[in-house]
Amino acid sequence: MNAIVERKPAEVVQSNATSLLQAITGAASNPQTDIEKIERLFKMHQQMVAQEAEAAFNAAMARAQAKIVPVANNAANTQTNSRYAKLAAINKAITPIYTAEGLSISFNSGDAAQGLMRTIAIVSHAQGHSRQYHLDLPPDDVGAKGTVNKTQVHALGSTSSYARRYLVCMIFNVTTEDDNDGNRKRPTEVEPDAAGKKALEACGSISALKAAWKALTSEQRKTLIDVGEDCRARIEAADKGAA
Repeated sequence: MNAIVERKPAEVVQSNATSLLQAITGAASNPQTDIEKIERLFKMHQQMVAQEAEAAFNAAMARAQAKIVPVANNAANTQTNSRYAKLAAINKAITPIYTAEGLSISFNSGDAAQGLMRTIAIVSHAQGHSRQYHLDLPPDDVGAKGTVNKTQVHALGSTSSYARRYLVCMIFNVTTEDDNDGNRKRPTEVEPDAAGKKALEACGSISALKAAWKALTSEQRKTLIDVGEDCRARIEAADKGAA
């Protein structure tokens, strides 16, 4: 019953837009119809369709956010002595929710002020409306003490990963928290396999990354899922920057 009630407003708008288009089509077939009037009517029809699409986008976003619960922090930042949820954990928790509502998200880069990197998120809805968000961050190439700890390419990938995580949380109003539920056990965190991590981080292309991943043992892969994702993001960001 609730689903039927929620759909009524969109159905009314769609019916109005369809009726107007039918009227425009009928008027256009009459050679005595004022062309300027038809153009005005068609512009009105486009506005109604756009309003319908935006209303559907907003409704889908509201439903998605209502279903999203706090994501458990699953990683530790030793430099800041704090815990956070990795992008992979956030995506695993919320992607099935917002895609079920017809929403999708993609990323791009753009021009930013000197010394900053701009990451753009485009959120689209199946009915046609889309909305852009962006975040400007400095390159993540130094540690907490201010010493350089990454190459420019690694810094690009790390910054891109940070920006995507922050944007996803901002867009869908995602919060994170420590999982203190006594009835659930947090998966034991293990250190990434050192040799495997070094091999993945040395890759400069997606094909090389796939080959390096294939060469790992199953036990190594279990500890390197997040490392592999970070490497992929770094390579894709570098390729996009080179293009």
